[in-house]
Amino acid sequence: MSKGRAFAATVITSLLVIALVLAGSSLSVGTAAQAQDTAAPSATRFITVVGQGKTNVEPDIATLNLGVQTKAAKVDEAMSENTAIMDAIMEALLAAGIEEKDIQTTSYNIYLDEGYRAPDVEPEPVYRVSNMVLVKVRDLEAVGEVLDAAVAAGANQIYGISFTLEDWSEAEADARAEAMADARARAEELAGLAEVEVGEVLSISEVVGGAAPYAASYGVALERAAMGGGGAIAPGELEYSTRIQVTYALR
Repeated sequence: MSKGRAFAATVITSLLVIALVLAGSSLSVGTAAQAQDTAAPSATRFITVVGQGKTNVEPDIATLNLGVQTKAAKVDEAMSENTAIMDAIMEALLAAGIEEKDIQTTSYNIYLDEGYRAPDVEPEPVYRVSNMVLVKVRDLEAVGEVLDAAVAAGANQIYGISFTLEDWSEAEADARAEAMADARARAEELAGLAEVEVGEVLSISEVVGGAAPYAASYGVALERAAMGGGGAIAPGELEYSTRIQVTYALR
């Protein structure tokens, strides 16, 4: 190859290297700028508050947990006696206006009670049979009469009365509306202290475990429930409460 051609090839090669270096520099600068723009922090300011709401409603259902316990030296005797008494209780409940769908067996237990043990005392084991039902009373004015009828028929186990609401949806809606209004008021108050204004809602969530219907429950002594003693029971009111977390933008 001549000297002229060699010199020309060297010049062309040098120009290509310079062009590639400049292109790489340009590309690097562009990528860095894009990364800087992507990493830029958001300018949105916000405030998060928790609003509380509750509502009181009158119950429309009472539930009674009652039944009978029998005992005998032989298991079949204890079971037969228990069945006879429970049949009488069921008939009494139906006669008092309770529908069959509102009577549900909650437990049926048989166990051997070996009695008192001591060196000088002969044990007297007996079988105990317990049958419990949950009774739903839709006429609250009849709760005392239903209790009286069950006890008169032989019920000797009564573990309390609970009052509740069959449909909580309206109470829940009222409590949530109050909670949202409370959240807005709290946000406005805090924003005013910080000399900023509350903007649009960014997120809403109901606090887990914050909503809970409260069902009133009362224990009933057997002697008070029997023969007219249950008539003094008062249903009172129920409470439903909820908490809602709301995030607002600030401007």
